[in-house]
Formats: sequence, C-alpha cells, structure tokens
Amino acid sequence: MEKLFQVLRSRADLFPHQAALITDAGDHQDLISNQQLWQKIASVAAVFTQEKVQCIGLYMDNCSEWIICDLAAASLGVTLVPIPLFFTPAQVGHLAKSAQLDAIITKQALTLALNTNEHLHFAVANNAAPKLLPLTDTLLLPLSGDYRFDREINAINDIDAVTKITYTSGSTGEPKGVCLSSANIAAVCEGIEASMVKMPISDHLCVMPLATLLENIAGVYICLLRGGAVITAPLATLGFVSNVEFDIEKLVNKIALHQVGSVILLPQILKYLVHAANKDVLDQCASLQFIALGGGKTSPLILQQAIALGLPVYEGYGLSECCSVVSLNLPQQNKIGSVGKALPHVQVSIAADGEIIIDGQAMLGYLGELKPVPEQIHTGDLGYIDADGFIYVSGRKKNTIVSSFGRNISPEWVEASLTSSSTIAQVAVFGEARPALSAVVVASNKNPLAIQNAIDECNKSLPDYAQIHHWLIADAPFSTQSNTLTSNGRIKRKNIALLYEDKLAALYS
Repeated sequence: MEKLFQVLRSRADLFPHQAALITDAGDHQDLISNQQLWQKIASVAAVFTQEKVQCIGLYMDNCSEWIICDLAAASLGVTLVPIPLFFTPAQVGHLAKSAQLDAIITKQALTLALNTNEHLHFAVANNAAPKLLPLTDTLLLPLSGDYRFDREINAINDIDAVTKITYTSGSTGEPKGVCLSSANIAAVCEGIEASMVKMPISDHLCVMPLATLLENIAGVYICLLRGGAVITAPLATLGFVSNVEFDIEKLVNKIALHQVGSVILLPQILKYLVHAANKDVLDQCASLQFIALGGGKTSPLILQQAIALGLPVYEGYGLSECCSVVSLNLPQQNKIGSVGKALPHVQVSIAADGEIIIDGQAMLGYLGELKPVPEQIHTGDLGYIDADGFIYVSGRKKNTIVSSFGRNISPEWVEASLTSSSTIAQVAVFGEARPALSAVVVASNKNPLAIQNAIDECNKSLPDYAQIHHWLIADAPFSTQSNTLTSNGRIKRKNIALLYEDKLAALYS
C-alpha cells in the first residue's frame, strides 16, 4: 500500500486544503482536508504504537473515523479486522477470538452493545480502561488476555504480512477469516487504477458498508488514489431499511446533494433505482459517471433498462480470496451480461468443467487453517470467456441443479430473471432431482395472483426446463439475522432449503 500513502502525503503537501473525506451527519457536514487527513492518520498511528496493538477490530457505521483508523493501522502494518455491524453477538465473539484481537475501535453509542455481549470479555480493570482516540467520539476498547494476539497459535505462516482479515459470513453462519497482505491490496488498487486512468476524477459516495472489502478497496482506496473526496454517511440515511426494503429516494437525494461521480451498488439497489426512475430521479443522478455493480448476479433485463435510462452502469466480479475485484466493465470496454475483462494484476481461465480459475492474486490463507494456499484460486463459480476476453458468470458450481430429466440449471440465472420484476424482492430456486423448478418467494405484493403473473412473465423468457412451476411465499424476508442472507446480499441456499424443506416437498406431492 506504499503508493497510496505516497499519494496521500503528496496531496497533503500540494493541496493541503482540498477535501479528502466528508462525513454527512444529516444536520451538518464534517470536512477533513488532505492535510488534516495525513495528520490524523499519524496521530491515531501514534496511539496504536503507544498501546502496542498488533491486531484490532473496527466496529463502526460508515464515517470518516472508520477510514482514518483503517489507514492508520495499514501505515504501521497493524492487522485490522473490519467487523460488520449486522454480525450477531455470537459472530462478533467468534471473530474476536479467532482473530485474537488486542482491542476493538468503536463509537461511544456502540460500546453498550459490545460490553453486554456475553461472547466478549473486556479488560476494563487492571489499568486497561477504554482509551479515547484523537478522533470524534472514537474509543479503543482493550480486550482481555483470552483474546490478545498470539502469533504462534495463528496458522498463517506469514502472519506478520497480514494487513487485513476480512470475514465472510459462511454458509453455516460462523464467519471465516480471509487473510490479506499489503501486497494483495496494492495489486488490486493498482489494477483498478490503471484500468480507470482515462476516466475523469470524481468524488465517491460510500453506499455499501465500509466493512465490505469491495467498498473499502474499490471505493475508498481507489477514490483517494485518484485524487477524489470520499463521502460517508450512516447507512440508514442512505436508504437501508432492512434486507428487503430500501428507500431509494434517500440515496438519490444524497447523490444530488453531494454531486458524486461514483457509487458501488448491489444488484438489488440498482433494481430499486431503475424502478423508481423518472425525470426528477434521473436529473438528481446526472452527476454520476460510474455506477459499479458487485456482490451478486444482476439481471440482464435490469442492466438493459438502466443503460436505456442513461445510467452509467458497469458490472464487475471478484471475491475476498482474491482481495475483491478481479474483472470489471468500463466505459471503453463494456458488454451487458458480462462482468468485464480481467484486470491487469490477474489471469482468468476456465477449467474443463466450467469453473472460473484465477491466477496471480491469492490470499495468504484462511485464519486458523494450516493448508498451503495454492497459486490458483478455484472460485467455485461457473462461467466462460468470450472471444473478446469478456468474462461471463453463470452461477455457482455447487448450486447447479440437475433435474430428474437430466438438465443442468444454474439457479442464479433463473433468480436474476425473477427478481427483475418489481413484485419479487427476493427468491430462492430449487428443484434437484425434480421434474420442474420451484421457488421460495419474498414479494413486495403478497397477492398470489400478482406473484403468479410476475412468474408467468418471467417464464416467457426462459426455456421450459428452467421455468418455475411451483412456488410458495416465504414466512419472512431473507436476512443476515435469520442466517438466510450473506453480508453482501447473496442468499444462503442450504439454510433456506432446510427452513422450507417440508413445504417445498409438499409442492411436488
């Protein structure tokens, strides 16, 4: 990450008063200049050095303080572990213990939730009281000896090289730590930056949680590298209501207020934007030059509608094990339905069985596992590369449904088509060893006729073997809290199948 810090230092010297970070607190905005950012990074780093922390957790809503603490840790080589706010108390406890955190950085308002977490034990006695960092309302909470970092019992051979541990939510709900080096992060940043060299510099609004690796790297680091200002706001003020509800008007208002040039969106948020689009909405979004899409498969129909509306939408692909972004569509090279061409720092190939394989950008390993990391990352995703080098992702290898008629079907393909409807908010498709597919549907309109009409319309664009013949309405929306949704919005298929096992079987009786 040396280049990023060189750029930050240069910006502080050459453009000291230019905005680097902006926090939108609703009733006011806090602006941090290039010079102030550099000074604050140094001040926080000094505290980390004084407290002798080696591995710290970061548990905050989106704000400038999150970014400063992240950069301060990286400047020292201190291992930083972003903690998603949606993690359950048990998941936070598992993360703290598996990563062996020395401390957790948080805001005053969140300390109660941490201190009452039965899965955590803070050392608040014996001269280990919380320490106020030189940032607004930001505390460093030391952890007890049960958690403190012990390099000898962490299985990663090169643990000193671990700059960041990003946790996946895991199919069973127990988070898994992906260990990344400074070199991993630098390679991705330089790959993205090189691909965007012809694009104008603009400010970036963080819409996804900063604890999400994609926003952390492709949002914050790339914007700072390119000379823009990073704008943050509490997630609730950006429109997040629940896992199936999003107030798109709030997001559009923020885009218009700050005249931002780029955002990273999940497919579901793009869907809300497309369905809400009218002249006023499009006028408010006129400053946008680049809408990056990630976190799941986007419906080609929604993409086509977005582009027809004039929205600058570009789909990409990546995974934590490769330090986020692997490929990306760009203004100068874009194919709807693809996830773009591989970035310069990686090589992508397709195995004989259709699995996507990535060379040149492997993680250091999973925390606590002794297995050597292979040079190639087998992604578990199925896809192909066309004659022009564009990559297409069709679904997950382990999710492939084989019908009783022997047809292989990627459920993600069918689900992307179904969720292009304004009626269907979420859906999980099943049908292994069955004559036809079935679906568990979360609908914005629970009228059975409206749902059936939406499914019938979708079926028109699908071959007969991939059409939905049976469906049921979910008892509740898929969510991280119910362990039916991952951190980046992907459904946990096995958990949903277990939850609705009897009801799904009854559909075929």
